Amino acid sequence: MKKHKLNHIAYIMDGNGRWATKKNKPRNVGHLEGAKVIPKVIDYAINENIKYLSLFAFSVENWNRPKLEVEYLLQLLIDHLTNKTKKYLNKKNIKLNWIGFETNLNPLIVRKIKSVVESTKDNKGIIVNIFFNYSGTKDIENAFEKILDKNFSKKISNIKELLLTSELPPIDLLIRTGNEKRISNFALYDLAYSEIIFEEALWPDYNELNFNSNVKEYYNRDRRFGKINEQ
Repeated sequence: MKKHKLNHIAYIMDGNGRWATKKNKPRNVGHLEGAKVIPKVIDYAINENIKYLSLFAFSVENWNRPKLEVEYLLQLLIDHLTNKTKKYLNKKNIKLNWIGFETNLNPLIVRKIKSVVESTKDNKGIIVNIFFNYSGTKDIENAFEKILDKNFSKKISNIKELLLTSELPPIDLLIRTGNEKRISNFALYDLAYSEIIFEEALWPDYNELNFNSNVKEYYNRDRRFGKINEQ
């Protein structure tokens, strides 16, 4: 068995807009092409026997983007929340989770997301977590607000229990495509000891060769978790 098995891999899917701009196309074309990569990456993860795959699709800060681009991203999400998607997920035994806040989201979108999630809740294969309308700092702040609420009586041993990511294990490997070197307020608590790869490929270009290279790099790293090498 491989040392420090890659159990949870996460992606900041960056570079859609730049991909489109390089091809003299509207940014929305990049988002559309980027969406097509997601099922491919799910297959890569399944083939590598990875249990958890997390995808950062839309942050709370992304509401600050141009209105038309935000509207397109929301519509793109709606277009994928269909019975066809449910059938695809169930056929592959994929359990889908939504990690995010309902704030600012149209109730229709919330209902559609929850409907797809509900339809896959009993699946036993890979667990795919879509982080949509998510903020790492807001997640932690909300946890403290719950604790400080005078009506809060739940006994907890770790603040993790109050996070939206409470049911997820730590992220072993974070990959950010597009070669931007920041974590953009993503799953801050869960990234404490993650290995991080800043991948040059833009998200629409990300392929199996990139994936295999990233996984190989992960296994070539020495994960010490604060310890020192014991020779």
